[in-house]
Amino acid sequence: MDSGQRDAGFTLPEMLISVMISGILIVAIAMAFTTVIRVEASASSRLAESKDITFVQTWLPIDLSSAIASHTEAADAALAAALATVVTGGPPALTVNHNFGPDSTNVLTLVRPDLDVGPTTFYIVTYRYEQVNGEWRISRYEIRNPGTVSETVKTVGVAYEVPPPPVGWVPKTPATFAAEVIARTQYIRPVGENVTFKFESGKTFVSGGGGLSAQNELDSNGRGGLKNPSAPPSRCGGRIALVIDTSGSVPASDGDEATEDAAVGFIRGFTGTPTTLSMNGFDMEAYGMGTATGAKVNNGVRSPYLSLLDPGATVESLVTRVTDLDNFGPGRSWPGAAGGAARQAQRDWNGDGIHWDQIYNASSSGTNWEDGLWNVFRDNSGAYYGTEQPELVVFITDGEPNRVRTPSGGSVGATEAVATLAAQQVARQARDDGTRVIGIMVGANSGNAGKVQQLKDVVGNLEYTPALNNAATANVFKGQFAALGSILRSIMIAECGGTLTLQKRIDTGSGLVKPLTGKWNFTSGLADRELDVEESSSVTFDYGFAAGEASKVVEVSEAGGGFVYDRTECTANGQPIAVGPPEVAGTAGFSVELRPDRAVSCVMISRP
Repeated sequence: MDSGQRDAGFTLPEMLISVMISGILIVAIAMAFTTVIRVEASASSRLAESKDITFVQTWLPIDLSSAIASHTEAADAALAAALATVVTGGPPALTVNHNFGPDSTNVLTLVRPDLDVGPTTFYIVTYRYEQVNGEWRISRYEIRNPGTVSETVKTVGVAYEVPPPPVGWVPKTPATFAAEVIARTQYIRPVGENVTFKFESGKTFVSGGGGLSAQNELDSNGRGGLKNPSAPPSRCGGRIALVIDTSGSVPASDGDEATEDAAVGFIRGFTGTPTTLSMNGFDMEAYGMGTATGAKVNNGVRSPYLSLLDPGATVESLVTRVTDLDNFGPGRSWPGAAGGAARQAQRDWNGDGIHWDQIYNASSSGTNWEDGLWNVFRDNSGAYYGTEQPELVVFITDGEPNRVRTPSGGSVGATEAVATLAAQQVARQARDDGTRVIGIMVGANSGNAGKVQQLKDVVGNLEYTPALNNAATANVFKGQFAALGSILRSIMIAECGGTLTLQKRIDTGSGLVKPLTGKWNFTSGLADRELDVEESSSVTFDYGFAAGEASKVVEVSEAGGGFVYDRTECTANGQPIAVGPPEVAGTAGFSVELRPDRAVSCVMISRP
């Protein structure tokens, strides 16, 4: 071997030095990684707490400033007794039908005047510490028409980072380890109360009517107002399930074209708003009408929620599914209930597989209210559709239920009384879970007090009265088929009328695209709203109108995003509307006419 050459590899001293250096590096990397994980967890915790604070500040100050009475009794029995006590200058005796569950504990319950109805009508807002899906949180319940058959309950979580119960705590006793209410005054009107929320991290946050007095300042927008979340969230948007009676009695009464036109108008009215729609039908059984896969019928399966925010293929697929129902019109006679394949072909006279009496066999047809409602909330096995439960169900029928569902998802004939009771049980559970259920009786039965009462027994007794303008709270609507379009429009207006929804697009020169990142702050005459496109697709402003005020011109300006504002395009009911310049020339913004009877959707467009 040549003595001038060395074998490849490390000598023993070199090996020892390498091992020592590697050990030092591994320890340093491990410490750095541990620090990153710890910082990441801390940042996530702070972000979660920040969201909780946003939710709390959105709801609680408004509730407190509007309330005329408050109750902090933890036990439901004590709370019920307090609500039933008449206080001079306060609300009348009130009760609540809703069962909050064995571990749901009252933190703060407020009585608010229902100004949409009148100063002598009240509803209840209660903040509860409770366990939901295995996690403890503070929830806000809004209870309208409390203690009546028309009682409705809406629930939203407002604080999720609260601590779990300590050892030994018993539900229905004060949960001061999570939230504590301190009255700053002794007056009945509780605007001086502070509510301290305590987080798992050990930090606390004070909010409520006395929050500013407790040195919790809200950020100014620089124009004398307060930044979001001081502006309450919009009433417009959320999940709506439209359920249409497609039994043969509808075309037999020449109600087919009017029903289709009304349903299409309903879809168009919500187009451009942050609403998702699940469209379903029922006759002798229930089925999905609008599906993501384009299936013509999906027996026993609820249709998915499809977004109406952007006009286009999704919206048009829903419209097409409705208009594909075979219209018979006044000139065509509806074939009878039985008769086998020949009658089936007569119902589907154009042969596309979509027709009235969609679920039909050779010997029978029928109307199954129970399955029509069941299909919205549960699958055929009885399992709930996860968290995607509707916030509003609009149930259209011409009456006379005569079938109920079987455990396997089929149907069997029943008396009207039995069929009504079965539907009532489904609707009552839905209301207990926070869903508002609206029933619409159309056709000849809309003038039959007994048939209308059947529907009231299912959905609630509060009837829509145009003179009272109570579409926002009514449970039952009625009218001939020709009136169905205006009825659905009244519901749409109550949900989204007088609102302005904003989206953001970038004009690349070859088309409009949704920005993937960026934050824009929109300012209107109401408040500021921030759109972070990584978290949301739109923001919505609600505008109020004085009695007799037919329209108003509103102005919106934007800041942020890192792009140059170019123009705005607006629509209402899917049709373009005029857009004007801002009041101050050169401002990045626009003006548009708003009316209380429509929802306006605008896209603010920028360029690089």
